[in-house]
Amino acid sequence: MPQVMGLEEIDRRLIQALQINPRARWASIAPIVGVDAVTLARRWERLSEHGLAWVAGHPGAQARGPSAILEIEAEPGATMEIARALAADPEAFTIDHTAGGRDLLVIAGASDLDALSDYIISRMRRLDGVRATRTLILSSPFTDSGQWRLRSLSADEVAAVERTIPPQAGGRGGGRPEVDPHLERDLLRLLGHDGRATVTALARELGVGQRRIREALATLTAQGRLVVRTEVARAHSGWPVHAWYFVRVPAAMAARVGTALTRINEVRMAASTLGPYNLVLSVWMRTLGDVQRLEAAIEESVPGVSIADRSVVLRSLKKEGRYLQDGGAATDEVVPLPTSILH
Repeated sequence: MPQVMGLEEIDRRLIQALQINPRARWASIAPIVGVDAVTLARRWERLSEHGLAWVAGHPGAQARGPSAILEIEAEPGATMEIARALAADPEAFTIDHTAGGRDLLVIAGASDLDALSDYIISRMRRLDGVRATRTLILSSPFTDSGQWRLRSLSADEVAAVERTIPPQAGGRGGGRPEVDPHLERDLLRLLGHDGRATVTALARELGVGQRRIREALATLTAQGRLVVRTEVARAHSGWPVHAWYFVRVPAAMAARVGTALTRINEVRMAASTLGPYNLVLSVWMRTLGDVQRLEAAIEESVPGVSIADRSVVLRSLKKEGRYLQDGGAATDEVVPLPTSILH
């Protein structure tokens, strides 16, 4: 990747606006961001070209099967070979190379628990250099990375961007006609590469009428089968340090504690898990020194929480199916995620 300048404040404002409404029209958010629509389009083209920010469509919660965190300990020298092999698998949709109690942290998913078990067991058996593995089934998410925001817009500006979201995107899917599974798969494939692809472009690519595309997008969004997210390269986000925390908390307190932890600005993902830990946090921070400071702050401010382990991410190789470069910049290479869509 060529050397590029860091994000300017107008870039951060643009990215946050797209975090709120990833498919917003330039004209609708230009007055909020503070520049004209043409300038916004040009800036987004630059950000996308260098992989500093991107928009992608993914299967929503209602289109995904179960998922798990797979912790892998590797033999000396085998870590990157294992990571590269797993990166080609649709089931391994996020891969982090970490320092700590595991060499690789993989978020894996499949259509159902049997398929997930088969993938983990058979795939690990075929890989050379795997010393040990541990699996944590992801149970209830309290927040995910799609809800994390840069903080460059004011509260009033955030509300203004929220008003640009089409009403049907937040509604329920009741009463809507079902979307043909083949069309759903095709839309997920195309939006996985470019979540801002226009209805016109999607219709032309698929040979389907624009009205049908528009209705399908609205239905899939309302039914929770499609989610479109805006991502930013971690090295350029202002929070370049990524850590995972593995938390133990009394079962009766897990829901309350999980909800409380989502109020911490640095927390990108918080989810309950089934395994040796019952909460897992993914956190972005400004400095390495913040890793221990945040850990202490969490244990002091949230009674009953015990952080049992932590790992700092050295490099992210893949995120939600997309290959990443050093520093978390996006590439154009995407492996479609597995879904529960019937074949």
